[in-house]
Amino acid sequence: MSCDLTDPAILEAYQAIVSARALVHGKAVGALFKSNHVQINSSNLADFTEDKIRARMGLIEGPPTPDPSNSPVMPSSPVQDAAPRPATPISPAPVSATSYTEITSPARSGASTPRTERQLEIEAAERRVREETERQKRSEIAKRQKETQEREAREQALLAQKQARELERQRKEESDRVAREAMKRQLIEQEQLRGSGLSGYITIQTAGSPYWRRRFYVMRGQVMALYRDEDHRRGPSSELRLGGRVTNIQDASLEVLIPNSFRVDMYNGDTHLFFSDSTRDKELAIAGFMKCNESA
Repeated sequence: MSCDLTDPAILEAYQAIVSARALVHGKAVGALFKSNHVQINSSNLADFTEDKIRARMGLIEGPPTPDPSNSPVMPSSPVQDAAPRPATPISPAPVSATSYTEITSPARSGASTPRTERQLEIEAAERRVREETERQKRSEIAKRQKETQEREAREQALLAQKQARELERQRKEESDRVAREAMKRQLIEQEQLRGSGLSGYITIQTAGSPYWRRRFYVMRGQVMALYRDEDHRRGPSSELRLGGRVTNIQDASLEVLIPNSFRVDMYNGDTHLFFSDSTRDKELAIAGFMKCNESA
């Protein structure tokens, strides 16, 4: 069987077959390339057979196997009567000098599909949201740290004030105790030398009574005698026996909201409230209670 390659239709079909073979062989050869991107330039599509490409790549030894498709087709029987006609040369398909076939292995190249403008906008928006979230977290952490520091500073200031007040109270109590001890000694000496006890006016609310009563008192020995006034001293209206019976004496200004007031707790559970006309009278009265209680 013979074909006339001078026929344009047959020549075009032949060139299409050669191109298809080159594409098929190109895909097979692509797996042999170690590089991700390889280009081969040729002016003849017949050079893209597998053997020729292997030979050009140095993958096989010896000359390439001849391609029967490129062999000239001879007529099946000679023409007897006609003179031999010179064969028309086959012009290969025009190939641009700058054209090339690029064989790429997508699986090996790892190239990613170009992102669209919409995808870029979405990624930018997500990035802004993440940055804003991180900024808010940092701001919240800084705010909590500042609040913690301020709270600790306030607590430290309150603790310092509390300690200062407690220290001041202790100093005052010690000072009052020393002063009362001195007054107590004076009262004892006065009673021993002159035979007279401590006396003066004081207001008292005895245990179980809701009323305040102003009385003139005289402390002598272990007894506190209460009179209606200084002029009526024939007999006391009441007496408090104090020797060894007083368990506690303390300020009562906050309890009864009266200046110069104090309370005296007795061993039997009774509590008597007093207030004096001045701070000195209050301190003298407390010293008198201490003297009478220790006289037992």
